[in-house]
Amino acid sequence: MVISEEFINDALDRIKPGEVIITYTNDQSSVDIDDLVSIKININDDEYSILRLIAVAKAHNDPVLITKWVITDELANRKYSRVGSLALLSRIIDYILIESGYDTYVSRSFNSQELRHTLINGPQDLKLRALEALGLDVPFSFKMANRFDKIDDVVKGLSGEFISRYLDLRSYLLNNTSLEYLLNYLDLLFRNA
Repeated sequence: MVISEEFINDALDRIKPGEVIITYTNDQSSVDIDDLVSIKININDDEYSILRLIAVAKAHNDPVLITKWVITDELANRKYSRVGSLALLSRIIDYILIESGYDTYVSRSFNSQELRHTLINGPQDLKLRALEALGLDVPFSFKMANRFDKIDDVVKGLSGEFISRYLDLRSYLLNNTSLEYLLNYLDLLFRNA
C-alpha cells in the first residue's frame, strides 16, 4: 500500500505535531530529533507506523507531553529510567493517536496475549516486568484518553500480588503521568522485590 500525501497532510492536521520537516525517502521511515524534528517517510510503509512517527514528533514538541516521558538530568542515572521512559513514550504515542481520532489503528495494534504473557511470565525483576507490561498496555492509553479500558479482559482469571500491584501502578499513573513519579512509585510498590 502506498501512503498518499493526502493521508499525511490529514494526519499532520489531526495530530498537530508542531514544527516538523517532512521528507520522503526510499529508506526506512524515521524521526530525527535535533533543533527541529524531521520525519522521513517511506510511502511504502504502513499507515500506523507513519502515524506513530508523527505522534513521536508531537510527544517531543509539546511542552507538557515531553515532561511526562523525557529523562531529565536528575533521572539519568536512575535504574530503569530508560525502560520507563520508553514505556511512557509508547503510552503517550498511542494516547496522542486516540485523541486525534486514530483509535481504530491503536486498537488493532494491541496484542492482549503479549501483555498477558508479560504480566504472567515476564522478567523475574518485578520492576522491569511492570515497565515492560506498561509499554505493551494499550488499554492504559485508552484510559488516559477517558475511553473504555479493556484491562479487565486482559487480567481476567489472573490473580496474585504482582497483578494487584501492577493495577495499582496503572491507577496511580493516570493522575501522575511522569517518569519521576513512575520510578518513585515502582520503588514504593516493589521495595521488597
